[in-house]
Amino acid sequence: MSEPMSFSHFLLGWVPALAASVVAPSVAPPLADTMLIEVGGVPIPAITCLLGFLGVLMARPLARKSESALSWPMFALVTAIMLVLVELWIVESRPRWLFAFVIALGLGFSGYSLIELLGDQMRDFLKDIVGKARGAIGLGKDGTDT
Repeated sequence: MSEPMSFSHFLLGWVPALAASVVAPSVAPPLADTMLIEVGGVPIPAITCLLGFLGVLMARPLARKSESALSWPMFALVTAIMLVLVELWIVESRPRWLFAFVIALGLGFSGYSLIELLGDQMRDFLKDIVGKARGAIGLGKDGTDT
């Protein structure tokens, strides 16, 4: 018969054998990339796009008071702009599901404010460019020579 082996002697042979036999699992692809649909050669993450679509539509009834004064066609137009914006962002940047849904909710809720802000910035930018161009050619604000 063999003599009983101490626990430390058992571990001395067993731990290296275990370490040598362990295989590291392969990294799973992100969930956002599991359901890709090819459209015109562009891979579209279907579930992420669906979550973005739902996020915008679910947030639209919670829109701000300034937006509720809009007519129905204008409200639908803002919703369509936000849907296009969210879907293009999802296809381009491939965010994970939760992040895409949260961003879509935020854009759906405050989409009109975003469009209003961008419009104000564009108007100021164009006024600045026109003012500088008039100054460069020597015209005043009323169109007369200075």
